[in-house]
Amino acid sequence: MAKLGSEKRPIVVRVHTDGMAKYVAETCTKHGWHYIIGFDYDKPEDISDLEKLLNPLQLIKSDKIGRNDPCPCGSGKKYKKCCGAN
Repeated sequence: MAKLGSEKRPIVVRVHTDGMAKYVAETCTKHGWHYIIGFDYDKPEDISDLEKLLNPLQLIKSDKIGRNDPCPCGSGKKYKKCCGAN
């Protein structure tokens, strides 16, 4: 699948006002993204594609707990003797 904002998969937004359309166009142009703006007054505004690119999901890196590390529950015991025993 093509990347969102590319020529093959442009950002598609639905707006009600010229001001919002101008904001979307300027933001996309600044980042070099391709976009399609539609005016539809019967449906709610939808700029979710733009928001996805402006605020990408960030993966949370979890540190692996070693068997002999202190247990993260705060008991003071080693992980293998506390919560890791299950």
